[in-house]
Amino acid sequence: MFFKILNYMVLKVSKILKIGSLSVNGRNMFGRICVHHRGGGFSYKYRIIDYHRRLNQYGAVYRIVYDPNRTAFLGFVLYENGLFSYIIVSDKVVEGSSIFSGDSEHLFKKSDFNLFLGSSVPLTKLNLFQIVNNVELRPFFGSILARAAGVGLIIVNILDDKVTLKSKSGWLLTVSSNCMASLGFVSNLLHSSKRIKKAGIVRGWGWRPVVRGVAMNPCDHPHGGGEGKKGSPRNPKTPWGKLTRHTPTKNKKINRLNRRLFKKIR
Repeated sequence: MFFKILNYMVLKVSKILKIGSLSVNGRNMFGRICVHHRGGGFSYKYRIIDYHRRLNQYGAVYRIVYDPNRTAFLGFVLYENGLFSYIIVSDKVVEGSSIFSGDSEHLFKKSDFNLFLGSSVPLTKLNLFQIVNNVELRPFFGSILARAAGVGLIIVNILDDKVTLKSKSGWLLTVSSNCMASLGFVSNLLHSSKRIKKAGIVRGWGWRPVVRGVAMNPCDHPHGGGEGKKGSPRNPKTPWGKLTRHTPTKNKKINRLNRRLFKKIR
């Protein structure tokens, strides 16, 4: 009887935590195309996710669900005080796993959190070289960094009130030590190896076909026109006549290198 009531509550709460979303068609408020090759696709409902996780409560992952709006899986968590919420679940977290969400010091020990994978605690409570995800840029603003499937940041330096995180690309991010972060990598590690088996899958994501410029008329594209088939010109251009390849669009090489390897966020 208890499980029937619990399943009924989960069904009701999961419907409340879903809202309708608008379709993406690449147009602005005036109806003009700003992002090309967008439109159509399936209609999805958006799941309301708890990005703050400062409840100071222990909970259990009741169910792991698929979210069509993101690459990672979601965990439907039941906390001790009776609250339900969706969270972006970490890798190796299964149904029934225990987690902790909060920044209260007297509720947990620093040595215990090697076992609580997927828990969310402040960065100041973690050790060096631990992998974290769902990191806040500023305290109480909600997690923004490392939310895609299989992504994680490593703690490389801890100062008095600053923590330096390193990403896989080599960038170093400096954030406040009071920012919240979850332990482990983001779930769905095999997302990058997923095969797209047919064109209809991409159309369902809201992407429309891309037509080659050489297949157009001269009035439609700089590559258009000519008799029969022909390859791209020596200097490829955009539909508006600007060089599109082999042309630098950023600053000097040393600036690009520094921007790739080091980035500070205060």
